[in-house]
Amino acid sequence: MEMILLDWTRMGSTYCVAGAVRQAGAWRVVRPLWVKYRHAPVRNTGWSAFLMDGRSRWELFELVGPEPADPRPPHCEDTWVRDLKAVGRLADVDQRRAVLEATRAPAGRPLFGSPLTRTSTSAYLQPGTGERSLTTVVLPAPCIQFVVSDRPGRAAPDIRVRLEAPGFDGRLLPLKDHFLVTRAEAASPSMDGRLRFIRATVRGMGDPVAIRVGLSRPFAPDGGVARCWLMADGFFSLAEPMP
Repeated sequence: MEMILLDWTRMGSTYCVAGAVRQAGAWRVVRPLWVKYRHAPVRNTGWSAFLMDGRSRWELFELVGPEPADPRPPHCEDTWVRDLKAVGRLADVDQRRAVLEATRAPAGRPLFGSPLTRTSTSAYLQPGTGERSLTTVVLPAPCIQFVVSDRPGRAAPDIRVRLEAPGFDGRLLPLKDHFLVTRAEAASPSMDGRLRFIRATVRGMGDPVAIRVGLSRPFAPDGGVARCWLMADGFFSLAEPMP
């Protein structure tokens, strides 16, 4: 089974990846997990930089020995695999557009199948609820605003994104887009310089912009109750969805 790599986010020193597979004439999202961690108490193991560095979003990978994992809502995309093997080619532009369109949030339904609970700055879903942990939303470019966030108690400032659309209501989401963050870090040593780069890059995507949003594995940032937190995983031009 071949998977088109779509979501590539940082998870400490490893990467969390997800992609689209074509089955029965339709695209569906899978999140490959190493089967050797099948009995781990939590599924927060990622893929190593040794395997992923030098690869590209929209690249095709063979899922070696895929088998369904028992669903742990909202993370219903989990799939056990023995390995990921790069095929050596990229999905073409038509396939990329088709994947983004096929993975859009259903109209008139909650983004992840269950309503999010909002906090003063963020939003989350309770573990055990929802129908999916990844989806695509399409917004006009002016509805996307990037800011530097420096909250008390955080080790260092980071860049977050505010999406002005129903279901988001101006919450500040962590920016987890590996490609965008990596390019910004290479472009400037300063947080303000990275912010300018990110704003310019997303403006250059045209209008509208396709945004991949997702939910974290359950965790408690302040040591309280573990929840699945809303994140911004990827930004794409809908007309020309490049890596």
